[in-house]
Amino acid sequence: MTGETIQIVEDDGLIALNLTEILERAGYRPVEPAYSGEMVLKGLEKSPQPDLIIMDIGLVGKLNGIETARQIRQHYDIPILFLTAYSDRTKIEEAKNIPSCAYLDKPYLESNLLAAIEKCSQK
Repeated sequence: MTGETIQIVEDDGLIALNLTEILERAGYRPVEPAYSGEMVLKGLEKSPQPDLIIMDIGLVGKLNGIETARQIRQHYDIPILFLTAYSDRTKIEEAKNIPSCAYLDKPYLESNLLAAIEKCSQK
């Protein structure tokens, strides 16, 4: 489904830019990327809610992506797609305990990312 708004939460500027370009080419509307958990939580209070959040697990700031997702899910019913380079089993299991629609490892293929977004859109 195209035209959906997608919030990217990613502290690596190049990855955030790459995600933005992929989403725009596919017809999605990415909003300004957030670089920390604190930044996305503040943004959700002020802006219309996105249709989906792509959440990196490792973020700058006090909140990692898992804790940020936990807080988002307590207040909003927004699907979350986890994106991570972590191979730490503990982190992965912790992330899987948060209601999310998909989990994607970095580096990701554009086709896998778009398939995961499509899966999230159907939930």
